Amino acid sequence: HTFGSIHDVNIDDVMSGYYVGYDADLKNDNNSSMLATAEDLGKFIRALNNGTVFKDQKEQEIYSSIYKYDHTGLIPGYQTIAKYHKDIDAVVIQFTNTVNFDGYNWNLSEVMYSRIVKIVKNNH
Repeated sequence: HTFGSIHDVNIDDVMSGYYVGYDADLKNDNNSSMLATAEDLGKFIRALNNGTVFKDQKEQEIYSSIYKYDHTGLIPGYQTIAKYHKDIDAVVIQFTNTVNFDGYNWNLSEVMYSRIVKIVKNNH
């Protein structure tokens, strides 16, 4: 359920994306971006953080010293925040399908994400 191009997926399975002030559905636009389900993204983020994606401990140590293993992304019509929370051993993912580069969209998404994480932690 992870694809290298919009052309590799059944378009009916793709969530519609919208940009404030632009009426067309952006899901047909080819932004040269990968597509993945929340489940697959969660598996990948977890594998990065627990080291199972690496061939050995040394490789994990090298990459861990350079990179932070989470994902945030923003393209017209879509925004993603995906992070591993070690204290609750959970990956929390937020996909949103309406963006506005000129407004407070990113900040509001960060606030919503923080609230989601708080709810998950309180129910853990």
